[in-house]
Amino acid sequence: MSRVVQYHPSVISADAIGASISSLHQILRERGVASYVACSDSNIAVSDYATLSVSMLKRMAWSDTDLLLLHYSFFNEDLEALLDLPVRKILIYHNVTPGHFFRGQGSMSWLGDMCDHSRAQMRRFAGAFEKGVGDSDFNTAELREFGFRDPVTIPVFFNDAFFSSRELDNQLYFDIKAASEVNIVFVGRFVPNKRHDLLIDTLAAYKRLFGRSASLHLGGKIWGDEYFHALLGRAVQGGVLADIKIYQNATGLAIKTLFAAADAYISMSEHEGFMVPVLEAFTVGCPVLAYAGTAVGETMGPAGIKFDTLDPSIPAGYLELLRRDKTLRNNIVREQADRATDFYSEATARRWLSFLEGFVDISAGLHS
Repeated sequence: MSRVVQYHPSVISADAIGASISSLHQILRERGVASYVACSDSNIAVSDYATLSVSMLKRMAWSDTDLLLLHYSFFNEDLEALLDLPVRKILIYHNVTPGHFFRGQGSMSWLGDMCDHSRAQMRRFAGAFEKGVGDSDFNTAELREFGFRDPVTIPVFFNDAFFSSRELDNQLYFDIKAASEVNIVFVGRFVPNKRHDLLIDTLAAYKRLFGRSASLHLGGKIWGDEYFHALLGRAVQGGVLADIKIYQNATGLAIKTLFAAADAYISMSEHEGFMVPVLEAFTVGCPVLAYAGTAVGETMGPAGIKFDTLDPSIPAGYLELLRRDKTLRNNIVREQADRATDFYSEATARRWLSFLEGFVDISAGLHS
């Protein structure tokens, strides 16, 4: 029987990549495939899903029918060792942010160098893989630029069952609703390409233009104190510091509750390889207003409200329009719900199984 091993340096449930790896692993197991998850030696003790480390992969007796799926999202010091393994390999590309977003950001500048090294690593080793998979057409186009021949697009999994359920943190929901007339939410780590600065400016513009009490709810990890402090300074200058709520290490239930309580999910991000929170907001019923650069517009498809400018007054105006026009809001929520079904786990599973049937005999597992 063929074995399928998925690898990523870290595999944790709170991470979109880790959750997607777990979903594919479970689906393959249900189909009778001998599926395994691996991570780096240093992360095996804290991994939620991985049972194999790189050291273990080096000691495995590989067969011609086995398959190694390498998920790539940042520079990987284990990559060359993994490429030496005598097994067929497919790269799954989740995007690497271009380095220029981090340059000039003080202590975060080193991330720019690492991101550029990561993208160079893709170009250097493209020929070692039998196939490349991008989780968006945007990422697939980058794989072609890196030298992958005929890459394909298969989206990541997201937990549609959880985000479509009615369970909420009721206390958090009512606290949010009681504190402000209008609530904005965004989920994403605090890094320059996400443009939290423009979200702060959007909040300030909305309050200035329409005179309503409003709050900005930001969920995500803080990656650099210096950059984060600069964001706080911007909020002070805009007179909105007291209206910003930060949620680090928020649970899935808290994030879902933020979507449910918000008047809109607003994104001004300049670089995304997919953007899972858009689908989560779609599923919960939170209108999405987003700058449509890179893969964001692709993920949204015909749903939500997209714009091609980084002017904060544009989402501020749309936010007020949605508040005044309930019919428009309801239509947007309905269209978003329809779009989200394109990425439900059942649809994504079909695409993965169809793709993998070209590399492993999935039907053999069902009859063994």
